[in-house]
Amino acid sequence: MDMQELEITIDNEGRIQVKVTGAHGAGCLEMTKKLEHAAGDVEGREFLPAYYEQPVSTQQHEYIRRT
Repeated sequence: MDMQELEITIDNEGRIQVKVTGAHGAGCLEMTKKLEHAAGDVEGREFLPAYYEQPVSTQQHEYIRRT
């Protein structure tokens, strides 16, 4: 699984920019939800190509047949 990171930049006017790397699909929105709630209104979003990718499942299923 990719390492997930948030890069947070605050400019001189107090605007916050958050860049998410390592998350696929809507997982990036879940990662920033609490930060967005604490910071205030979201002025806009720009999605990176990873947003449009399907999350990779890390679950493994094993089937054992008794003989």
